[in-house]
Amino acid sequence: MSRIRLSIDDLLTMLRNNNIFSIKDVDYAIIETNGQISIFKKQGQQTVTKQDINIPITTSFLIPTEIIVDGKIVKRSLREFNMSYQWVYEELRKIGINSVSEVLYAELQSDGTLFIDKYRNN
Repeated sequence: MSRIRLSIDDLLTMLRNNNIFSIKDVDYAIIETNGQISIFKKQGQQTVTKQDINIPITTSFLIPTEIIVDGKIVKRSLREFNMSYQWVYEELRKIGINSVSEVLYAELQSDGTLFIDKYRNN
């Protein structure tokens, strides 16, 4: 570390920037030529993956997308996700909303459900 003029404080800062808050969790680290640090955590400190605990892995990921904004359906989103107006209206009716104009914001979640935030009555 002294050869590359890296203090222990600098090293600890670099570790914290990589969500490692104790040096004891590090098996080894490499300072790359660009100045960044590559870290290999000790076996017991490595992040668990879905595969490690046999959780099914989905092949696609849906980024949450706005469906209703300020009481109006976002047509572009319906086209993009091949959704119908009927589906939106049915989802609203399920929670007792009779009109799109009652909704401030609705967002299609990654699991296919609809998050709905109604206008607040003052």
